[in-house]
Amino acid sequence: MRNLSFCGDKWDKKYALAFVIALICSIICGIVLCNFVNYNTYLLNLADDYVYYVFNFKNGNIIFPHLLGDVLYFYIFFLISYFTKLKYLNLIFVFLRGLFFGIYTALIITVGAFSGVIVIIFVFVPATLISLAVCYFIGEFCTRADKRYCFFIPAVCAVADCIVMLLLVNVLFRVVIIIV
Repeated sequence: MRNLSFCGDKWDKKYALAFVIALICSIICGIVLCNFVNYNTYLLNLADDYVYYVFNFKNGNIIFPHLLGDVLYFYIFFLISYFTKLKYLNLIFVFLRGLFFGIYTALIITVGAFSGVIVIIFVFVPATLISLAVCYFIGEFCTRADKRYCFFIPAVCAVADCIVMLLLVNVLFRVVIIIV
């Protein structure tokens, strides 16, 4: 079996490396920029509400924005990769997503202290990393999908990612809260 083989299709190793580098740089940039965002009361309230909704299992308030964001990003990745030959343009959106991920991670930890760290470890980071992995796979393999179904792939992936988010909040996080 060859390295990075996917049913006979070759992975673009340069794109994977560029994706990871853009993500790491954007997360670092987001954590650094959090010092400037810390004075924005809207973002602080948003982070505080996120921790509150996760701890009180109010799924609708965190799932619907997550679903809308995933649909938006997944279709952006799909449209750029499917209609252009410049899939490296997706790295701009990877950088933006990683930037917001770094900022929200730092804000949730700042606002929530220990409870924020628990939310970050068991809900926010896994949900975001799964979403970014789906973005990568959509950008890499959308042109190889069947033409009849390829326009539904981002929507189906967004719903699947939303189900994973529900499982993280309602199953994994509840188990952790019961143990702690």
